[in-house]
Formats: sequence, C-alpha cells, structure tokens
Amino acid sequence: MDKIVKFLIVILGFALSAFQVYTAATMPFTAMIQRSVHLGLGMALVFLVYPVAKRKEGIGSLAGQVLDLMLMLLALISCLYVSVNWEALSEPERLSNPTIWDMCFGVIAFLLVLEGTRRVAGPALPIIALVALLYIFTGPWMPGELKHPGASLQNVISLGYMFNEGIFGSPIEASASMVFIFILFGQFLQSLRGSDFFLTLANSLVGTLRGGPAKVAIFASGFFGSISGSAVANVVGTGSVTIPLMKRVGYKPEFAGAVESVASTGGLIMPPVMGAAAFIMAEIVGISYWSIVVAAIIPALLYYVGLYIAVDLRARRRQLSGLPREDVPRFGEVLRQNGWVYITPLAVLVLLLGIYQYSPARACFWSIVILISLCSVKRELRPLLKGALDIFTQAAKNALVVIMACACAGLVLLMFQVTGLGLKFSSILIALAGENLLLLMFLVMTASLILGMGLPATACYIILALLAAPAIVELGGEVMAAHLFVMYFGALSAITPPVCLAAYAASGISGASPMRTGFVAWRIALPIFLVAYCFVLQPELLMIGKPLDIVIVSVSCLAGVAAMAVGLEGYWLAEIGIARRLLWIIAGALLIWPNHYLTVGGVLLVLICVMCDPQVTQKLRKMLNIPLVGESRTEAIKKSLED
Repeated sequence: MDKIVKFLIVILGFALSAFQVYTAATMPFTAMIQRSVHLGLGMALVFLVYPVAKRKEGIGSLAGQVLDLMLMLLALISCLYVSVNWEALSEPERLSNPTIWDMCFGVIAFLLVLEGTRRVAGPALPIIALVALLYIFTGPWMPGELKHPGASLQNVISLGYMFNEGIFGSPIEASASMVFIFILFGQFLQSLRGSDFFLTLANSLVGTLRGGPAKVAIFASGFFGSISGSAVANVVGTGSVTIPLMKRVGYKPEFAGAVESVASTGGLIMPPVMGAAAFIMAEIVGISYWSIVVAAIIPALLYYVGLYIAVDLRARRRQLSGLPREDVPRFGEVLRQNGWVYITPLAVLVLLLGIYQYSPARACFWSIVILISLCSVKRELRPLLKGALDIFTQAAKNALVVIMACACAGLVLLMFQVTGLGLKFSSILIALAGENLLLLMFLVMTASLILGMGLPATACYIILALLAAPAIVELGGEVMAAHLFVMYFGALSAITPPVCLAAYAASGISGASPMRTGFVAWRIALPIFLVAYCFVLQPELLMIGKPLDIVIVSVSCLAGVAAMAVGLEGYWLAEIGIARRLLWIIAGALLIWPNHYLTVGGVLLVLICVMCDPQVTQKLRKMLNIPLVGESRTEAIKKSLED
C-alpha cells in the first residue's frame, strides 16, 4: 500500500505542476475549470502527503491509508464535477434550484476543504471558517449589529461551490493563476543549486566584514525568502548554514537565531516576489502586481538596513571579526562560475513584469524556461535536470499550504458576501477606535499579530483585508497602504512572541531558548513596526507623491531606523547606558513618525546624543585644544601637536 500511495503522490504532484505550467505558457482555462482543477489536484494530494495516521515504518496505518485514498477520490470527483459541468452549473435556474447531486458534492467539497486545511495548516483556520458558515445560517437569531436575514444551505452551495465564490473565489484564483508558478520557480532555483549560489554570493560580498556570517544571512535569507514565500522554510534552508557560522565567529546562539529568523521573515515583504499574499492582494484590491512590488521597495529596504545596522553594532560591541579571507570565495570568481545562470532568469522576470507588463504567470514561466535552458548548457548542472519529476512533485507539496488556505479563506469570504459583515465590522472597528486612525491601526495590528500566530500569513491577510483594511481606508488611509499594513503584521507575527514560528525554527538550529530567540528577534525588528504605521500616515514611503517628498520621508525614516537600532543595541562608539539608550530610541521614533515638528525634534535629539557622547566630546576637545578635567591648557596643546 505504501508504494501505491507514493506512486499516487508523484502522479498527482506532477499533474498539478504540469497543469499550471501549461496554463502559464498558453493562457488559463475558463475561471471555474482553472480553479476547480487546481483545487481538486491539490486537495487530493493533501490527503496523501498528510495522512490521517502516521507510523514510523510507513506512510500510515492500513485503515488510515484506505480512508485517505477514499478522501482523495472524493476530492477529485467533487472538483471534477464542477470542471465538467461548469456551464450548466452557472445557469440562473440551476443556481436557484440546485440538484441533489449539486448539493451532495457541494457539502462534500466544503467538508474536504475544512479537513484538508486542518491537516496542512492546523485547526485555527478551519475553526474560523466553520464559525463563519454557522454564522450564515444563524443570522436571524443574532443580536444587534450581528443580525442578518441568513441564508439556506441551497444558497450557500450555489454561491460557494457552483459559482466563482466561496472555495472557488478570488483567493483560489490567485493561487491557481499566479502563486503556484512562482512556487515552482523557487523550487527549480533551489533544486538547481540556486540557493547555494546566492549563499556563496552573499558570503563573497560580506563574509569577511565585521560579523560577516550574520550579514551573509541577511543577504541570502532576504533574497531566497522572497522566492520561497515561507519564513520557516527559509530559516531551515539557509539557517542550517548561516547560524553555525554566526556562532563560530562569536554571536550568541539566541542572537544568531534571531538574525536568521528576522532576515527570513523579511523575505515575505521583499520584492520582487513577496510570497503569496502579494498576489492575493492584487486580486482583492484590483491593481497590478507590479504596482505592489514598486510600493513595497522602500519599506523592505528600511527593514533590511535596520537589521544590517543592528548586526554591525552587535559585532562592534562584541569585537567580532569576519570569516578568514581564505575561507571566503572571490566575488568575481563566484559570478564567473554560475552567476549568469541564476541572475539572468531573475533579471528577465523583473524586465517582463516591469517593462513589458507581462502577466505574473507568463513572466515567471519564461524565467523558468530560461533557467532550465542555461542549466542545460552548464556541464556540472545538466545532471540536475534529470530530477525534473522530483522538482514538479516537491513544488506541488510546497504549494499545498497556500492552496488549502486560499480555499478555506474563501469560505470566510463567502460569509462576508452573504451577510455583509465586512461593512458592519468596519463600522464597529471605527466606532471602537473613536474614529481615530492611529488607534484603529493599533487594533488592526493587534488582530493581525494574534491571527498570524495560528494562521498562515496568506490566510491572515485575506481575513483582515476584508475586515480591517476598509476601515483604515474609510478613515483616510490609502488603499495600497492599508492592505500592505495588514500584510506586514501578518508576516511579522512569525517573529512576535509568544508564538513566533520562525524564531522557534531558528532556535532548533542554534540550540538557544525559543522564547528568548523570539524576544531578541522582535526587538531587532521593532523599528519596522513604526515604519508600517508611517507608510499609512505618510504614503510617500510607498512612492506615492512628489519625488522630493518621497526622498525626504525616506531619508528621515532611514535615520530613525538607524537611531533606534543604536538604542536597542546599546552601542554607539562605545557601550551606552540605559538613559542614553532611551534617548536614542525616542529620537529614532520621532524621526520615523510622520510629523515635521517631531522630525525636527528627532534631529535635535540625535545631535544631543552624539555631542554628549564621551568619545565625541574628547575628540572635540582635542580638536579645539580645550583641556580635559585636571589637565592644563599647555598639556592639551602639546597632546594635540603630538596627535
């Protein structure tokens, strides 16, 4: 039985990947066919890859395997039913009066989506979806603002299964038309040694610098995290190399794990890919994916610059060196060997998306084609192409979390569409915040961080994009800024205690306390929390506005991030005490906060912090021949002449 299950996993995984490649190369099928085939193959694969019962010597118990095979068949049949009959199902008469088969397959599909999501992403999202469905049916008995007319089971099946809403709504559309092909691209890069190349490239750039391995982690994890779309997967992939190197040069285990988890989490907000949430945002908001990429550039750079400064200050404080020159490859040599193989497909991706306005799926398809073509030319890489079947299968496995999260989130979205709760909830949020945008953003941030503890970042974004983002827009925020705000904090939940999955994964490699690693990671990333508030209140950070205003706001935020890093790390030219650390943190916050008067105050406070530093004071005294305490003016002049 084990062999049969493994064979079916390969067949379904290859079929799903091949289907996505074909539709990316040509053009997607009709919406319902594209979505139902995508969900059917993905959901069927879930019940085999995540069996109901596991055992050490095999995939699952015999009874469990039989059950999983039955669920796999039901998943295929319930979605194939839609693919074959979509024209008849979409007729108004059929929608208003579903047949008994429509009802049966619809109920089965709903239950399978809930169970499949539970297996692949945990119980939190299915519970939310189940509550949403119950709310649809119990609306007439709800109190106050929560009351609504309700809907029958027939109406729910018609909208959520037979029509392009519910499990076949906009979230699964983003997964089927854009997200999967990028996951496949990331898997090709990883399997064809692309992750090794970028790790080596980062090492050649910054490996010999002060605290080099931590800086290598920033560059390598930041890039590959954007492609992989998973903070935890990126921590495990690159952290297994970078964390031991960081410990080797003298970083504490908890700091090494924190740096890796922060760098990997940043990949979810780092262009050009930014994980699945960015594609779903394009679907929900109705804007081009490239517009989101452009808007996210400055905040992402601030994120990584802040992390780099924190790492450098820690290296200065602990007097850490970089890796020995003989252990670090030459930058030019790394580029000459395989650089053109891996950089060219990415350059083509950016060119096709930004200049030629290709669809994301088509641009990614051509990037995959170019990557395969270039690898086939390199003798040492050519044998890796023989594993194309494994690449297709692994990519399908990697996509299962996104597929099921999107389908299950579609049930939550269905509840908003049937009940109108989205508008009501926005009004409730605004009233709760007293129509204060700042307080509203704090409430949304809190909700996003809490939801992100139990939900994938994609599902967290979808739910709050419907519940909270409209409220931010209603109080004056830009649409793009509101949705990026929600997405950012869904991603940052991976490094926010008490449930910080990326930090937990890193602590498993570093050997440090998971909670301690999480708090260090949160402290390092704290400046970006303020930056997220800033781009809502001052959208110039998203490149919305006049060029001069964009430059001024960006420079001010950059200075603020640097100042906060100094205060949080407790080091400037030497170690600084608690009082001066607080001054640096306050100065940084004032520089980041979007208010001209506060910005001026932040600049003055930074100047005070710098001028009051003992080392700076001592140097100024020497330059101006001002005697130190207990020193005559003649001695001061002699010392200055000697210097």
